[in-house]
Amino acid sequence: MNIEEALVKDGEMRAKLLAAIAGKYQLDAKAVAKVDVCMLGNWLHGEAERKFPFVKSYRPCVDAHAAFHAEVEKVVRQINLGEYEQAEAMLASGTPCAKAFVGLVTALKQLKKDAKL
Repeated sequence: MNIEEALVKDGEMRAKLLAAIAGKYQLDAKAVAKVDVCMLGNWLHGEAERKFPFVKSYRPCVDAHAAFHAEVEKVVRQINLGEYEQAEAMLASGTPCAKAFVGLVTALKQLKKDAKL
């Protein structure tokens, strides 16, 4: 699995959220919350779980990925409520959503290093 490609896919979520805000359309909050459906989550909860369960940075990476999805779900809920300005503000630098993505990137880099990927 190409970890960088999977991370880019999760990173594209911001653009999808901004498009939903601009277009004023709803997204599926339950689908966004699922941590094992996206490319990275599928790998973390599948192949990586089988290969690296005892690598010390595996669980923090899974947790960081879940935290990112939880923050994205919060943004989607605001979008679906029609609170577009608030949803957009939730995507700004320094917000919990932005910090969750940075945390995911950091955790994934550590897992790559520890697992020698």
